[in-house]
Amino acid sequence: MASSTPPVTISNFTGIDFNQIVQAETAAQQVQITGLNGQVSADNTEISALGQISGALTSLQNSLTSLNNDATTAPVSVSAAPNAPFTAYPNGTPSPGTYTLAVSQLAAAQVSASQGYSSDSSNVGTGTLTITVAGNAHTITVDSTNDTLSGLAAAINSAGVGVTAQVVNTGLPADPYRLEISANTTGAANSFSVSLSLSGGTAPDFSNSAIGPASMDSVSGTATPTFGGTYTGALSQGYHFKVVSGGTVGTDPLTISWTSDSGETGSINVPSGYVAGSPLSVAGGLNLYLDSGTLNPGDSFSVATFNPTLSVAQNALVQVGNQVVSSSTNTVTNAIPGVSLNLTGTTASSTVTVSQNVSAEANDIATFVNSFNSVTSTISGLTQALPNQTAPPLANNGAMESVLFGLQEGLGAVNLSKLGVSVDSKTGQLSFDSGQLASNVASDPAGVQTALTAIYNALNGTVSSALTPVTGGIAATTSSINNQITQLNQQITQLQNQYNQQQLQLTDEYALLQGLIAQYQSTENFLAAQDGSSSNSSGSSSSSSSPSLTVNG
Repeated sequence: MASSTPPVTISNFTGIDFNQIVQAETAAQQVQITGLNGQVSADNTEISALGQISGALTSLQNSLTSLNNDATTAPVSVSAAPNAPFTAYPNGTPSPGTYTLAVSQLAAAQVSASQGYSSDSSNVGTGTLTITVAGNAHTITVDSTNDTLSGLAAAINSAGVGVTAQVVNTGLPADPYRLEISANTTGAANSFSVSLSLSGGTAPDFSNSAIGPASMDSVSGTATPTFGGTYTGALSQGYHFKVVSGGTVGTDPLTISWTSDSGETGSINVPSGYVAGSPLSVAGGLNLYLDSGTLNPGDSFSVATFNPTLSVAQNALVQVGNQVVSSSTNTVTNAIPGVSLNLTGTTASSTVTVSQNVSAEANDIATFVNSFNSVTSTISGLTQALPNQTAPPLANNGAMESVLFGLQEGLGAVNLSKLGVSVDSKTGQLSFDSGQLASNVASDPAGVQTALTAIYNALNGTVSSALTPVTGGIAATTSSINNQITQLNQQITQLQNQYNQQQLQLTDEYALLQGLIAQYQSTENFLAAQDGSSSNSSGSSSSSSSPSLTVNG
């Protein structure tokens, strides 16, 4: 919209307002400019109204796409049985049904640990350590900068070979510190092995079980307990011993009770003829040895046992029907087509139910109903004039009225009741009953899918035609109005230039005229002054008239 020219400012020193005269003579052109600016404003309002309709139609188009997707592939819900040791969710297009499955094994990463050390700074020696992960060997150099338990753990982590090392204080008796190595990925294929070539220290052993030295917790007697054997227990744990009845080893019968950290208990009877250094069986291949001397009632001691295998690398195993599937992780995607399982435990039998997701379909239909109602009310409000009211921006716009008619006519051919949708005969607005939809899905799912397809086919053409860039109804109408605005602005610019030119011309002319009038007024004042002076000197009482100037605008 062109701006108006600022009003003229001719100095008013003659008593005549030439500004008003100039504005009066140019008023006709200014009225034309104001009228054209009004047309531009009205055209911009129409474009804004078309934008509102475009936004409403875009929302309707999106909702139609969702309905078509529902018709092509019905949304499903996936649920696991209560208390199942897994969760289930769709990851594709699973077929409805109930699936019985068993989880016999979870996927796990390998975790191996060394024997015990007295501290994390214990010396492990220098040389090389080779870790083979998933068949790939990685050699790590161990020198004087990292030849401790903690130094070796740091070197393994820095190598980035697919495992993580840490020193763990187990709290077990005597030598509680272990070097623990964990695979970074679960699954049997990601197992690892460790080989060492170290000297000058105590190299960590990740292959064999170990029995730590005895810890003299509270021994007042003179006999020294020691431990040996080949530990076969599955757990790395401590065994704790207490002398119940004491005496001299080999002379007096002794009774020693024991407990393990896992809750095992037992009792060792040492006969009077016991030969010092003979093995006394405890549990899991652990043996107790006593040398000569005495043990007193209440004496206590303990020992740690170390199993190098904390966790075995393995795949998850899931059976569905007669098929067992294996997965390297506990997210199993190959047991039920289109379903993912997140395993948290094992089970002999559980179920997964896949059913049509009525709630999702209901949400999509409700969105469509709201979008359709918004489009029809928006187009009606912007195109249909009401009696005794100001006409809307797009009054009698044939293109938009055609869109509205096409939508209403198209929907009239669809069996909306299958979707729980009804039409108000007076307003044309839609309403939705989700309960009716659920009933229809249960009794006639195919009919529901057919109705969804029918809505898409009936309306999508009209909506797409209106929204098509450049050639669509909205784009074409908007382009036509923009062209009209361009022409109007050109007319406004032309008139404004003419107006400015005329105003400058009149300003110059009246400024010149005002100068002439000022001269006449000055002459008149001078003559009047001279006449008054002459009269006073002659004593004449006669009066003379002064000339006057009349200016006709």
